Amino acid sequence: MSGARVIVGVALLGLAAYAYAAYARQAGGEGTAPEAGGGVFDWLDSAQSSLGEIGAEFSDLVREVDFMNSNNTQNGNSPEANVRAFLVVLQQCEGTAAQGDPYRVCFGYSHTVQNMGDHPAVTGEWGGQRLSDQQCAGAGQGPGCVSTAAGAYQMIRPTWLAKKRQLGLPDFSPASQDAAAVQLLRDCGAYTRLAAGDLAGAVSAARRTWASLPGANYAGQGMRSMSDVTAWYQAAGGGTA
Repeated sequence: MSGARVIVGVALLGLAAYAYAAYARQAGGEGTAPEAGGGVFDWLDSAQSSLGEIGAEFSDLVREVDFMNSNNTQNGNSPEANVRAFLVVLQQCEGTAAQGDPYRVCFGYSHTVQNMGDHPAVTGEWGGQRLSDQQCAGAGQGPGCVSTAAGAYQMIRPTWLAKKRQLGLPDFSPASQDAAAVQLLRDCGAYTRLAAGDLAGAVSAARRTWASLPGANYAGQGMRSMSDVTAWYQAAGGGTA
């Protein structure tokens, strides 16, 4: 068994114990966690469902680790370096990289996040920015819609809350934002493409999530060129197959 699989296996056992402990606390009469936005964890309904979800997620992780290790041997890419480089690309494409602190940027540069305890649309610090009618139409919404995109990767409130619950993120810090962005890359299939050094494939997969990537073609949303993306990616240490 490879070292990576051993680590994954140990982590799986640890999370299984965590799930059982959470269930035991629930059975003992502890209150449930607050609604979304008010706490870090959403307690699961039972140990059985907890372990099932964790087991499925770790099965995916095991396959991912195996894929990356195999791919790494074959083409010399560093999956971790490629993902880090792509995070730089996303900040460049979203226009946050040019700001003083990319992790505090709100959509349209209309506000700078002060409280990093949570997404500014969760803390109530910022209510979002109204979009143009063309942008609303491009997003499939009616006139007068509002964007709550915030942070280095311009995550809207519902997306952030979903990743916060999934990953147990404690705040809106740079580390938490990075973790949420990496999970979004996994969700859309861009992560394994980056691990393979397939930049074009990663862009194609991720542009459904980030409208600023080449080929997204959302009405009213600016897109970057593939040549810009490639230059930023390579400058940040990303490799291709």
